[in-house]
Amino acid sequence: MRHLPSYQCVHADGKSNAVKLPAGSIGIPELFMHAMRDLTGFFIVLLFLLLLNPMQASAQNNESLRIENGMMIVRFDKQATEDLTKLLSYFGLKEDSLWNFQNIGQLAKEGWTIHHSDKNVVEIAKPLDNGTSINWGQQPIYIEHPKAIAGTPGYPVPVEYGVNSFKAAPTVFENPKKDETVFLLRGYAQASHVYLSGNFNNWSTNGINMQHTDSGWVAIQKLKPGKYLYKFIADGQWIYDANNNKREGDGNGGYNSAYFHYNYVFTLAGHIDAKKVLLVGSFNNWNEKELVMQRMATGWRLPMYLNEGTHAYKFIVDKEWMLDPNNKVTRPDGKGNFNSFMSLGDTLFFTLKGYTGAKSVILSGNFNAWNTQELSMTKTATGWQIPYVLRPGTYEYKFIVDGQWITDPDNPLNTGSGDIVNSIRTVQANYTFILKKYPNAKEVFVSGSFNNWLKPGYPMQKKDGVWSNSVFLPAGKYTYKFVVDGNWIIDPDNPLYDENEYGTGNSVLWIEPKETLYDN
Repeated sequence: MRHLPSYQCVHADGKSNAVKLPAGSIGIPELFMHAMRDLTGFFIVLLFLLLLNPMQASAQNNESLRIENGMMIVRFDKQATEDLTKLLSYFGLKEDSLWNFQNIGQLAKEGWTIHHSDKNVVEIAKPLDNGTSINWGQQPIYIEHPKAIAGTPGYPVPVEYGVNSFKAAPTVFENPKKDETVFLLRGYAQASHVYLSGNFNNWSTNGINMQHTDSGWVAIQKLKPGKYLYKFIADGQWIYDANNNKREGDGNGGYNSAYFHYNYVFTLAGHIDAKKVLLVGSFNNWNEKELVMQRMATGWRLPMYLNEGTHAYKFIVDKEWMLDPNNKVTRPDGKGNFNSFMSLGDTLFFTLKGYTGAKSVILSGNFNAWNTQELSMTKTATGWQIPYVLRPGTYEYKFIVDGQWITDPDNPLNTGSGDIVNSIRTVQANYTFILKKYPNAKEVFVSGSFNNWLKPGYPMQKKDGVWSNSVFLPAGKYTYKFVVDGNWIIDPDNPLYDENEYGTGNSVLWIEPKETLYDN
């Protein structure tokens, strides 16, 4: 977990107030892109930089920023290491590109030029339009100080699935014998140095030196299954993989190439005379046009990256929907049809003790859209049971015993009220909410953006006067509150909070990924 280190609030009068997290705060990348649209935004960036605490002293000494002869000049000084890192990040510049090649990328299109450069200092400059008025806006400007998250495919939203697409022979592929991912850049024979940069190495500009071969450049990495973004740097010039059809905007008007390291292969034997076979499933919202399977000598296959969990799927063979003939796991979809099911991840068991006289018991929850027919439990000597695979998360569920919905009698964690009460189960909890200051409260709940502000929220358990509740939260930002005997309060032990529409604030929590999905 991390809390953002600091925030600045800049008001219309140019003053900054105390550290506070506002609703709808603007991140540096968004602010920068917005600011570059016009000189009003340009001055906002200037104001931000002048108020940025770590750089404030140098700015006041006219070392980092200055206005001179109608020009705004930004100074990058190698000796001011901390300031340099932040300035480079804020302006989207790379240190080696700037010093070695004086490449300022997209800034050149915005009118920036190299004003001065020597061994330790590079200054960029842009003319100011004296006719442009400065409008600080009617609302405070809020700025956060994000840190790049290294090697986190899918951050902040987990990637559900993905397949690669190349125009010609793949330029990124796996070497299964060595468990290595190979990156190729064809051509660029005249280049002196080529680097591979991506989210797997925190976009380091010189961390992965590609080797020159007779057909181009090559770099080898060890990656875990997931989604990765990357670019090449040839003699200081950032270039995307022109052979890779998977691209995503890089936030600076360019693209990053995307690559999926696969972890599963769907196969369908036979049907070699079919014209087209498609894969559809819950993972791609049953899209009937997207996932075209590859024809093989004995059938069809489609390798892909698939997030862990339980997935329903079918094949479409020349427009005819069919189950997977090699998969015995089929379940009703609640609409009179059946789907094939596969799972990735650890298996857990849902059990219901007793009710041995019941004719049927079905498990239903928000993990399967509360399907009332899909998950029939198996009768045991002491009750009912069903194995199931769920990705890490916090889930709500119930049992349906001969048509009657009941909560799990052996699970004390319930949420909801009145006729809508569900049992709660957390898979691989990674964070515990703790409230220490209300030992005499009768009941305490926690609710927030992680559960859509459920009322009254997830119940907290009291032990030795301390209330706690453990949940799984994917990496990202969350807002939350405690509900103490019916009263909503912010976390008294958490100084970070957002404003809300009621003027009462919401506590803020940041969850960092615990591990990277690459291994170098």
